[in-house]
Amino acid sequence: MKTDIDTPSKRSRLPARKNPYWQGVSGGRGGVSLGYRKGTTGAGAWVAKIVLDGRRLEERLAPADDQGAASDAIAYRAAIGAALEWSRRQHSTFEREAGPGAKGVRVTVQSAVTAHIAAQKPQPGRAPPSAGARLRKHVLSSSEFASLPLAKLRASSIVDWRNSLPDDLASTTVNRIMSDLRAALNAAAETYRNELPSRLPLEIKIGTKALNFLTNARQQLLTDAQVRSIIAAAKEVDDEGDFGRLVLLAAATGARFSQLAALKVGSVQPAQSRILVPAAHKGRILRPKPAVAVPVSPGVMDELAPIMSGRAPGEPLLEHWLYHQPRPYRSWHKHKRVAWALSSEVARPWRKTMALADAPAGTIMYALRHTSIVRGLRAGLPVRLVAALHDTSSEMIEAHYSAYIVDATEELSRRNVLAL
Repeated sequence: MKTDIDTPSKRSRLPARKNPYWQGVSGGRGGVSLGYRKGTTGAGAWVAKIVLDGRRLEERLAPADDQGAASDAIAYRAAIGAALEWSRRQHSTFEREAGPGAKGVRVTVQSAVTAHIAAQKPQPGRAPPSAGARLRKHVLSSSEFASLPLAKLRASSIVDWRNSLPDDLASTTVNRIMSDLRAALNAAAETYRNELPSRLPLEIKIGTKALNFLTNARQQLLTDAQVRSIIAAAKEVDDEGDFGRLVLLAAATGARFSQLAALKVGSVQPAQSRILVPAAHKGRILRPKPAVAVPVSPGVMDELAPIMSGRAPGEPLLEHWLYHQPRPYRSWHKHKRVAWALSSEVARPWRKTMALADAPAGTIMYALRHTSIVRGLRAGLPVRLVAALHDTSSEMIEAHYSAYIVDATEELSRRNVLAL
């Protein structure tokens, strides 16, 4: 029976007892469980439990953030993270003690995904990787699929799990989840290649194959007038102009949100009228990629000048206000200025922008990037240059924008037609 242990008020109503109040975290029966042990006096404590190869392992994690708890107490969500991290360590220890080739090694989808999440370390000054949140929500929450041993994993079992995902998930989101899962499974398959079937990499490749679809963003190509209207509307929805500058640079550079969020004051070079856009952290990067110099108009530089004055080159270029609601909970107040971190932060101001802008219904912010790519192709820029300016590959440009490449090259060819 599920017990309410997620808030201090709910836990305060629970009677004291020796056995913890358990709640499953991932993996179903035998998977990771978070427990709350409540004594007769003082604050309670978080404990974690897991069953490995028939052995029950249990360990105290930390005090719970009950009333009167010590300074090292942690909240419910932090306790879940601690339980998952503890389970990862137990899996690693168990598999290491079993030794290579031992029959006791039992690598599951859950252990592969948990190890992959733990291996992801956020870059300094950047938002935490979002892959972990997606994998916890959609993979670890599926007890049947998460508990499946990799030795028995088939492409069909991955497809069956994918078909059970919510119908309202966008195709792009499903593909991101499949990409995250593929990385986790491949890492485990490589680590335990001597213990797992040789056909496993092929099963993973087939089962996690990306869905074929045409994104709405690539259909949402905007005119110059519509882009200007969106920029003007973005400035109206934010009195400070923070969101307006973000949208302005998205349209001017065609950069992804993560790249714009990583811009520093020193990334702007007014004398050359250009911006050094940092490379995106995508795929396996063996060495840091250099920033790309993207030319912009003098008007863009004029818009950036006020937020650059008197600031150090290493400070974040684009910031916005973080709001705080003091107790007792009344109105929200400006707390401090912080850099943009999560793409979800732009959802609300973008909806307000679309309500004011003269743009097609359903236009998403990523359409500004695709419009920038097509604008370069229509201007006759070489495909390789367009790809470099937008931090992508020529193959991706040719695969998704071939129609515009044909139009551009045909126009160039016509200029060389001999009049007879």
